This record gives sequence, C-alpha cells and structure tokens, in this order.
Amino acid sequence: MAAFEKGHEKLGGRKKGVRNKASASVKDLLAKVYSEDDFIEDFELLRKSKDDRIRLEILKLALSYQYGKPVQPVVGEELAPPIKIDISAIPSHRVPAKT
Repeated sequence: MAAFEKGHEKLGGRKKGVRNKASASVKDLLAKVYSEDDFIEDFELLRKSKDDRIRLEILKLALSYQYGKPVQPVVGEELAPPIKIDISAIPSHRVPAKT
C-alpha cells in the first residue's frame, strides 16, 4: 500500500455531507415520535428542576453540544514502560481444592 499523500482526492467511504444511515433512521423515528415542542417543554422542565445535579447535567449536556466536549488530559508518565503480567505460574489444568 502506498503511503498517504497529502492533498489527494478522497477515496472510498461516504460522500461529504451524507448522513450515516443508522443515525438518519433513528433521527427520523424520533422526529415522528417526539416533536420539537415536546423536547423544548421537557428540556425546560429539567432546566428548572429543584435538584442541582439534574440542572448541572443539563447544563453540561447543552454546553457540550453547543461548544463541543472539553479535551480530556492524559494523566500519567509519558515514558513509563508497559505493564507486563507473567501468567506462566498459573496451572493449565484445574486442581480441586482440598476441604
């Protein structure tokens, strides 16, 4: 296989702007069952909830859709070696426990 060449035309996959078929069918179904007015009414009820946790979750969800989710930092040492687990001492056959 040839290396990726920057600037070449798109090969394969969906055409630009075409929605995923599964996503499109789910969105169409929801549009039939759950109207925009119902959605706005339910959103307002949740936004005005007395429970602070519900209001916080609604705010986080709305902000993530409006501005995108924040980047999650990777925590840990960059040069740490991979963890190796030695399983050679585990018997390959079952030994019944003595009672």
